[in-house]
Amino acid sequence: MESEIDFDPYKGHYSSSSSLLRSSEIRDLMSIAGRPDIISFAGGLPFIEALSAEEISEIATDVLTNSHTEALQYCETEGRYSLKTRLLEIMAAEGINAEPEHILITTGSQQALDLVARLFINPGDPIVIEGPTYVGALSAFRPAAPTFVTIPLDEMGMRVEILERKLEEGLSPKFVYLVPNFNNPAGVTMSEKRREQLIELSRKYNLLTIEDNPYGLLRFEGKPLRPLVARDPQKVIYLGTLSKIISPGLRIGWVYGPLTIIERLTILKQSADLCSSSLNQFLAENFIARGLWKNNLEKIRPMYKSRRDSMLKALERYFPKDSNWTHPEGGLFIWVTLPEYLDTTKMLPLAIDSGVAFVPGVAFYPDASGKNKMRLNFSYPPEEQIIEGIKRLGKVIRKEIELYRSLGINRELS
Repeated sequence: MESEIDFDPYKGHYSSSSSLLRSSEIRDLMSIAGRPDIISFAGGLPFIEALSAEEISEIATDVLTNSHTEALQYCETEGRYSLKTRLLEIMAAEGINAEPEHILITTGSQQALDLVARLFINPGDPIVIEGPTYVGALSAFRPAAPTFVTIPLDEMGMRVEILERKLEEGLSPKFVYLVPNFNNPAGVTMSEKRREQLIELSRKYNLLTIEDNPYGLLRFEGKPLRPLVARDPQKVIYLGTLSKIISPGLRIGWVYGPLTIIERLTILKQSADLCSSSLNQFLAENFIARGLWKNNLEKIRPMYKSRRDSMLKALERYFPKDSNWTHPEGGLFIWVTLPEYLDTTKMLPLAIDSGVAFVPGVAFYPDASGKNKMRLNFSYPPEEQIIEGIKRLGKVIRKEIELYRSLGINRELS
């Protein structure tokens, strides 16, 4: 039976690049996550209940009482200067000595990814990504029709020696995109040695790196590592966001980079939305000025650690022995690898029928690799739900293994 979209009378009007658009698996799963009978490990949702409703109400009242004429008006495309000076405090907490003129405020870091794609990518241009990589980056880059060059990850982050070999062989990418701190989806962090190696390569081969850092301040174990942009601000464009340290509802992100790049990105942003929400910028500025972002981090870091520990213990107890997973020192995610013959995309409907959801691994690769992998979020569900959800998921996986073995362990799945 043909779907309704096959009868779309506007097909002839769409651009050729629109055929590259795909609905994110995570977007499709969000409707499931809201069902009361589902324990969802699918979303990358921060725990916003730690925020004080009384403090938020006080901030909103202050802004609307004393600054409503500005807060409800258009503002500069590049963002409010006073907010940018506040963001310097957050960047300084990660060891970045920044200047406000080098910052562009965006409507979440997702808009930053879209602007970066529009500025740098021509159809067919090679761009380097991690394998696996952030699904939102794939969504932002795909309409520009690049050639994805995937460099695999291990427990120390992107395998820079593989990138180096490709560069020696003549690869000349428009940029390297990575999430070096608590990679989404893998949860791993790029080592100090590999960070230095990547910066050395960027200088030798004139590489531009896009450093996406939504989770850096969510470290609850181990020693923080200096961001790439702090090592060479001329070779790195840095993407930041308040979504994980304050609230995704504010939709405040930013780009930090060389002035010539920021100026071009600002022109692109102007054509996209004129400016990010003035009201949200006022709210964010006020929140940071009161130091409440630090208070929120102090609340959620130990909570995330406890939830991560609960998930790791549950995985050890309920998942089959021939599976393995990452051990993140921060962030929101654990990356699970199951036996190669399993397919987590086919497994997902069975899991949902059992009352649990996750994101299949294929969502995080441009070529649909990772079929035996899954991403699990531990920041949002309470610990009792984490344990029960992993128990349910473990049963689904064991049933799939039993089914496969009943068909013969050497039989290839269709």
